[in-house]
Amino acid sequence: MTQKQSGWHHCGKCGEIFRAVDATLCPACQSSPIPARKKIQVHTLQGSITPLRKAFQANLPAQSGGNLVRLDRQGEVVDSPTEASSPRRERKRKKSHPLVKLLVAWLLILVSLAAIIKWKWNPQPVAAAPAPSPEAPRAQAWKSENQDLFQQAYPQLLRLTSQFYENSAPESLAQLCRQRPRLGSIIFNDGPKATVFKPDSIQLAQQNVIRPADFPLIETLWKDDRGRLIEMVFAQEDGAWLLDWESYAKSSSAPWTIFQSGTEEEVGTFRLLVRERLVDINSLDMQMSVVFYEPSLLHGGPLGPATCDFLLDRKSRDGRLITAALEARKNETPLMGSIFAQADPPNTARVTVKIRRSIKNGEKVFSIEEITACHWMGIDHPGVDLTDAP
Repeated sequence: MTQKQSGWHHCGKCGEIFRAVDATLCPACQSSPIPARKKIQVHTLQGSITPLRKAFQANLPAQSGGNLVRLDRQGEVVDSPTEASSPRRERKRKKSHPLVKLLVAWLLILVSLAAIIKWKWNPQPVAAAPAPSPEAPRAQAWKSENQDLFQQAYPQLLRLTSQFYENSAPESLAQLCRQRPRLGSIIFNDGPKATVFKPDSIQLAQQNVIRPADFPLIETLWKDDRGRLIEMVFAQEDGAWLLDWESYAKSSSAPWTIFQSGTEEEVGTFRLLVRERLVDINSLDMQMSVVFYEPSLLHGGPLGPATCDFLLDRKSRDGRLITAALEARKNETPLMGSIFAQADPPNTARVTVKIRRSIKNGEKVFSIEEITACHWMGIDHPGVDLTDAP
């Protein structure tokens, strides 16, 4: 009888390697050791079988001596016993990228060095603080003085305003106003227009101090119980605060409609709003075309009748004053720092103008005699320094 030889077998199900007689079941899972459908190449290597057996089954008893079996599945070649015995996760952990890490580290070092060198040798320039304007200390001083001035004058202004609206006779009103030439006749002519605003109650809405030619004037806005606003300018005279009537009533020699209908030669003074016509078309012409409007007694009220058109030389004194006033209104830089013009219609400016009515060949002709001021107050200052006018 032929004696059966024992050999090494590999279980295709659980991976166990064991030594047994042919056709013996796997002692670990009780399955056939080598399924018929799988082909396994068996190679015999010199060495110990202990490391390999421990990799598959740690509970199998170690055997010294013998041959080490290497199993190649689907053409995979194991280069060494050490690699074959390592688990897959161990091989993944060994797959590192030291060269990439080294390159990244060097890149970070170079970037850091470049930043340090740039900061050390090419420091960012520090923006110098703007030099203080020589007018700044003076403006701050004026602001403080203006506040003190108004605080001291406010009780007098409140009492004067109350008395002003309690009286209606021109003689009584004249006692509360600055004594300008022909003041009595001016108040008499403006009387019907000034009676438009007769509030039951009034309160101060806004105040401002301006100093044309270093002469202090207090601008005030008063609001009645109906929400209407009225402008009042006060100036000191003989130690008392008095109302500037011409600014309050927007005084003119006569309403424009009456002056326009006159039949004889005459010169009248008017406080009007001026607007340049055809600005885009005539901006490069030597002459400018302007038209004037009668203002409302109320602050921010609607415009009144318009005058005829007038032509002015841009380089003349009158043209320069009107241009400066319109530019200040456009750029929202009020002349003398006044708070009144902000409520005027856009593209208009306040002017006091003398207009001549002439009769030529039986027809009336109107011409500008002089632009006396770029405001409506009863002061001699034009409101614009001619050296600053365009």
